Amino acid sequence: MAVLYHNPRCSKSRQALKLCQDSKIDVEIHLYLDEPLSYETLLSLIERLDGESKMAIRFKDKKFKLADSSELDVEDNSSIALFLSKNGHLMERPWLDVGTATAIGRPVENLLRYL
Repeated sequence: MAVLYHNPRCSKSRQALKLCQDSKIDVEIHLYLDEPLSYETLLSLIERLDGESKMAIRFKDKKFKLADSSELDVEDNSSIALFLSKNGHLMERPWLDVGTATAIGRPVENLLRYL
């Protein structure tokens, strides 16, 4: 079963949810702001990401400037996972996990090949 890491306040995430609901695969919805992801889960998502690891972080979010990113190395998957485990609200969304791979829906069409 696929998992969509979802933020219902995000329009792209809502679009991704609609795509998932219209698809033929079973998708579990994980509200990551309500149930934060562990370092291990984040590292696994990042290591299977279809794209650059640094795509996982919302750098343009105003809250990124307020976060302690002094130890963040955007070229290191472990560093990104650790940063996001402490700053889950800065995780890019929507994020789809289909088991063998993960994809970030920016744009949401990135998810179509997995649905």
